[in-house]
Amino acid sequence: MKRVDSKRIDLTGKKFGELTVIKLSDKRGNNNTLLWECKCSCSKTIYVHGYSLTHEHYKSCGCKREGNRDKAVKEHIEKDRVDGTRKTALKAKLHKGNKSGHKGVMWMERRQKWRAYIGFQGKQINLGYFEDLEDAIKARQAGEEKYHKPLLEDNNNE
Repeated sequence: MKRVDSKRIDLTGKKFGELTVIKLSDKRGNNNTLLWECKCSCSKTIYVHGYSLTHEHYKSCGCKREGNRDKAVKEHIEKDRVDGTRKTALKAKLHKGNKSGHKGVMWMERRQKWRAYIGFQGKQINLGYFEDLEDAIKARQAGEEKYHKPLLEDNNNE
C-alpha cells in the first residue's frame, strides 16, 4: 500500500463510484485535514475527505442525485395529477400565514373585502369578493364541491 505521508494512503487514480481521485490537494476541510481533488464522470471537479471516499459517503459530485431526485419528483407529479389538478394539493394543510382560518379565503386590504378563490387545472379561479367572512367561506366550499369533489371521488380508489 503506497502512502502519501505517515497518515494517508495514496488514493490517486482510484475510482469511487463516479469519482476518480486526481491528487491530494492543498485545500483543507472543516477539521483542517487535506482534501482529495476528484473528477466526476460529468467532468466536474470536487474536493472530498479521504474518509468520505473510502467509506462511500461520496460516489459522485451530486449530479446523479440531482437527476434521480428530479426524475422521482416528475414521476410523483404525474401519478398525482388528474385532469391537470394535483390531488395532494387538494388535501394540503392550511398555510401558516392564512388569516381567515380557511383555505382559499383571504382578506384583500385594498378592497376591504374577503376574497374566495380555488385552484383547478393549474389555474386560480376567483369565486368572488365578500363583505362577510362566512359568505366567502361558503363560496369556497361551493367551489370545492364543484371543482374538487368530482376529482377526489373519481380517484378515491387510487
